[in-house]
Amino acid sequence: MWFKNLRLFQLTEPLNDSAEALSDKLSQAPFKPCGSQDMSRFGWVPPAGPDAQDYVHASNGYLMVCLKRQEKILPAAVINEHLEEKLADIRAEEGRPVGRKERQTLKDEIIFDLLPKAFSKSARDYAFIAPQERLILVNCSSSNRAEELLSQLREALGSLKAIPLTPQQAPAQLMTHWLRGEDLPTDFVLGEECEFQAGKDSRVVRCKNVDLSAPEVSSHLEAGMFASKLALTWKEAIHFVLDDQFAVKRLKFEDQLLEQASDRNPETAAEAFDADFAVMSIELTALVKALIQAFGGAVEPESVV
Repeated sequence: MWFKNLRLFQLTEPLNDSAEALSDKLSQAPFKPCGSQDMSRFGWVPPAGPDAQDYVHASNGYLMVCLKRQEKILPAAVINEHLEEKLADIRAEEGRPVGRKERQTLKDEIIFDLLPKAFSKSARDYAFIAPQERLILVNCSSSNRAEELLSQLREALGSLKAIPLTPQQAPAQLMTHWLRGEDLPTDFVLGEECEFQAGKDSRVVRCKNVDLSAPEVSSHLEAGMFASKLALTWKEAIHFVLDDQFAVKRLKFEDQLLEQASDRNPETAAEAFDADFAVMSIELTALVKALIQAFGGAVEPESVV
């Protein structure tokens, strides 16, 4: 299971629980499907799949967890259609307008009636903890989804001192310097994609499949724009897009890394999962540490507002 995105968090206190202790705590908050009147539900599942027993998958000191969510599909258009029918009936039968409070009451009643009949959709969000590095890497592109996973993890564990990882140097500023020609850190090279934003208005310029050292790219910098997203490659093995929130998106791993996992000759799905995680966790942790160093280190937790 190879991550596609990273939202980064740092532990402000050591995580001293063993994998077994963490698994036991998460097993007390397992996923349960939505009830008839639930809009959504969250719960923990074994990350290695339905046949696994452990709620924490450990490898090389790294700890993988998986939060499953289920949400009812109840489109606003469907609710509004039923509401308009009820409003039309009231106007026709009673000849009166419907006030805001009554309208909301009718809407709530419609939702209550429709929820048991609504379809459900499920999704899994994965994260792994690197206790020694005091890092948590969440496989989410959305900051809200990542924060939600951390919130559920805190609730299940009783306590988890973790905050978003903030680099010393502003990502947009340093990425802009790199595009202006400043040397990149060791092992990093520019990709072929970036996004520019203007400081005083909402203009956005996206460049794809281009040489980022080309004059047409530099012209946006000369016009006062700054880099809000930048494609990078690390060690010729991992390609990604870094944004101005220090989030890593659209991860792509070269075959040489994927083959390291397959070289272990896994014979079952569980063994394949373990092999993938063993390689991925080491490489992604090293990548994140290199990014933190490239941006001057992480802001000390005591300094984070």
